[in-house]
Amino acid sequence: MGVKIYSCSACIEWLWAIPKVLILPGILLGFASIAQSGAAQSISQSSDSSELRDITGIEPMPAVPARPWWPFALGIAMVLLTSMFLVGWRYWRRYFGEGEVAPGPWALALMRQIDSLNLPDTGQVDKYHTLYSEVIRHYLEKRFQVRASRQTTPEYLQAIRASSLLDSSQRNMLKEFLERCDLAKFAQIRFPKEDCQALGQSGRNFVEQTAGDKSSR
Repeated sequence: MGVKIYSCSACIEWLWAIPKVLILPGILLGFASIAQSGAAQSISQSSDSSELRDITGIEPMPAVPARPWWPFALGIAMVLLTSMFLVGWRYWRRYFGEGEVAPGPWALALMRQIDSLNLPDTGQVDKYHTLYSEVIRHYLEKRFQVRASRQTTPEYLQAIRASSLLDSSQRNMLKEFLERCDLAKFAQIRFPKEDCQALGQSGRNFVEQTAGDKSSR
């Protein structure tokens, strides 16, 4: 059960997640440096022209020094490096850096917090199922490194059937759990409190059977 799935789609998503809008400060920084350099040159030329000189013949125009390009490039490079560092740090924490809490105990702790809200008692059945569904989906990402939170239920169930991460009973348990959550979230079915409690127990059983460590039991 410890098989991990990696794909190039995560790398592509990592690259596209770079906040490209942060390039704008680098561009502004470069243009500001160039403008400041041009203003300094204009002041220098005007000060030289104020000095009186004897009338001489026609002199060639002095060569205008090239504007420095390095402030522009340096600004963009700094913004890009900072953006890549922030995005990389976020993805590292999401997939590898949260090892101090195992996925099983992490999911069970969140389920206990959801139960403490007593959402079915206040008529918030859809919210109860939504929260439980999110916990299970994120648990699957942490436990097996699979993209579960952004897939629809049919898409994910089809992908999980083609893998060996879960046995047949666990796949059936997951299928019933997710489909039941979809009925409450999208079909707005008002399940009674007893059915909600049964769903919560089903989610805890699924985590305990697939966590792979004794600390989750």
